[in-house]
Amino acid sequence: MLHALLLWLHSWFRWAVVVTTLVVGARCAWAWASGKSWSQRDAARARVWVSVLDTQVLLGMLLYFFASPQAAIARQSLRAAWSDPSLRFFGIQHPLSMLAAAAIAHASWVWARRTDDATREPFRRLGLGILAAIVLILLAIPWPFLTYGRPLTRFPWQ
Repeated sequence: MLHALLLWLHSWFRWAVVVTTLVVGARCAWAWASGKSWSQRDAARARVWVSVLDTQVLLGMLLYFFASPQAAIARQSLRAAWSDPSLRFFGIQHPLSMLAAAAIAHASWVWARRTDDATREPFRRLGLGILAAIVLILLAIPWPFLTYGRPLTRFPWQ
């Protein structure tokens, strides 16, 4: 039951990650290109983006360490997991890529905060972090067309 609930939450919360990433990324690109200055509202958007990523990573870690049978098998033997594409993806590649994306998000947010707010530099710094994070995220999504893919939406009864 816990596995199904966490999987459902993790599956649906990814859309919050997608929406906040697109909103903050688009704002960074537009504001940087048009020479806008960083504002408190931009800082709030960035904090929300990082918080949403953190929540998704927390849900994923709960799945990985407490609920997922695939992750439990992968944790028992990383060598065996590496030889099976599904176990390799869900037990090694997906969690490591998502953790790296979250680390990049945090680093870019700190990097953006450590500059003069009166310039457009925070947008460039945060935007580069978003770009790097989204590449990792897109590579680590279990797309439905992959042999180990998952549906884009999940319901509790699935």
